[in-house]
Amino acid sequence: MQHYIESDTASLLKNLAAQGGPKLHAMPVNDARAAVRALTQYCDLPGPNGCTTRDVLPSGELLVPIRLYSPADVTTGPVIIFVHGGGFVLGDLDTYDALCRYLCVRTGMRVVAPDYRLAPEHPFPAAYDDVGNSISWVLSHPPALGLPASAVALAGDSAGAALSASWAANWNGDPRNSVSDRRNSISALLLLYPVTDLAAKSASYTLFGEGYLLESADMDFFIRAYTPNAADREDPRASPLLCQDLSRMPPTTLLTCGLDVLRNEGRAFASRLVAAGIETYYREAKGHIHGIATLRGALPSARSVIDEVIDSFSRQIAHGIQEPQA
Repeated sequence: MQHYIESDTASLLKNLAAQGGPKLHAMPVNDARAAVRALTQYCDLPGPNGCTTRDVLPSGELLVPIRLYSPADVTTGPVIIFVHGGGFVLGDLDTYDALCRYLCVRTGMRVVAPDYRLAPEHPFPAAYDDVGNSISWVLSHPPALGLPASAVALAGDSAGAALSASWAANWNGDPRNSVSDRRNSISALLLLYPVTDLAAKSASYTLFGEGYLLESADMDFFIRAYTPNAADREDPRASPLLCQDLSRMPPTTLLTCGLDVLRNEGRAFASRLVAAGIETYYREAKGHIHGIATLRGALPSARSVIDEVIDSFSRQIAHGIQEPQA
């Protein structure tokens, strides 16, 4: 079966295939981490000017390092918590630094990126717990962010989108979080080609399982590393598609890619959000592969797509500030 593919995507895949070498799932973990870091450095755009960064080390109630991005002269307003991708195994603050800078500058909002613990050294639910701790810290420590946040929004890439989606469902649905006060709730959600179901494989695993950068064998490797106990894959904290109730989810912008093993589970999650009555902006990037937000240098055709979903997310945050949550 022939699938539509953007010309720059085809060129990138051809160039990567010509380089040879082992696949991610066949590499030692540290080598795979280095390979992804190098790929991003080679394929992404440099981070824009216009924001300052500050690393905050674990201390007191903060259990993992974070990086704070601030636009010039902005010390108040919303804060975006961005959770990086990498299959729960790869990725770090430096790998996603350019994207976080871009998110900060394009939205004009402060961005907080947590450096959560990775599998296989720290399997489920370590990453989930670390993201929750970071959300709590942002909400309870406004002095570290300059001034109180008027709203907190979540954004995530791939595995980071899974963590963001699970926390958005649980946070706004937990009465302990005083969701009647919108300052203590998640105001909006951005999901970039999310992992939503570790317990099952959709048809897109077969359609795009080889030759489209993220392969089905890579996902098998990530899933085994993050959830070595197979029963955990059915836990909604690991597989947000399996959350029984999505009715308290915030307004959500969701991006899938047309040539991605995760495409169908992303589509399924978007459908469930719509069925639950959640304001949902859904976009599928036709002819694109997984990971386009950190491949913008090599994929000019992806840039407008990323801008479109970031702008949708910004509008949802702004609307949430203006309109009290029910």
